[in-house]
Order: sequence, then C-alpha cells, then structure tokens
Amino acid sequence: MASRSEQINTILGQLVTNNGNDINGAALISSDGILISSRMSADVNADRMGAIAATMMGVTTRVVNDLKIGKANEAIVNAESGYLLVMPVATQMILAIILRQHANLGMIRIEARETGRAIAELMSA
Repeated sequence: MASRSEQINTILGQLVTNNGNDINGAALISSDGILISSRMSADVNADRMGAIAATMMGVTTRVVNDLKIGKANEAIVNAESGYLLVMPVATQMILAIILRQHANLGMIRIEARETGRAIAELMSA
C-alpha cells in the first residue's frame, strides 16, 4: 500500500492532469506555511508559494472573522497572468492552486473542493 505522502502526491497529480493546461501547479501546505506536497511547474518556488498561501489564508480568515461573515471557504487572487486559489482542506492544511489566465475557474473550484475532501478523508483515516 502507498504511503500517505504518495497518496497525497497522487491526489494532487490527478487534480493537475485532469484540468489540462489550466493548472500551473498545486500544493498542500500546513497552516504555518510548511510545504507538505506539491506538483508545481519548475518555474515556481514551491516553498515560497507555501509561505504565501498560508499568509493569504491567514489574512482571509482574520477578515471574515472581523466582518462576522462566517468561515472562509476560499480566497482567489485574479492577476494579470492567472489566478491563485487557496482553500482550507483539512485540520491545519491548505490547498493552493496556481491557474493560468483564462482557466475554467468554475470547474477548477469544483475539482479543488473534491480534491480537498479526498485529502481530508485521507488525513482522518
């Protein structure tokens, strides 16, 4: 049987390959910014991305708490050349996905939630 780390890599790999050229990379990160697993393109520093994603999720969580609008489900940065999607997926874990410009954001958000559920199930087993 594959190790938990190998299973996480497989889950992230499926997310990346199932979405053709829309995804530039995906990573699972601890809430304190430590990279757990990634499937990133060579031009992305995965450790730096982990730190950025954790900071982004932390700020998002503080904002929704201050505004009293519930729990943060995701945060999306829409930039000139693509998107960064960040969402909590399991206790103290964050899924971060880099998308290319003109990616099918709706479909990838659905797939990201499914990936998050698969990772949460794996971590709770």
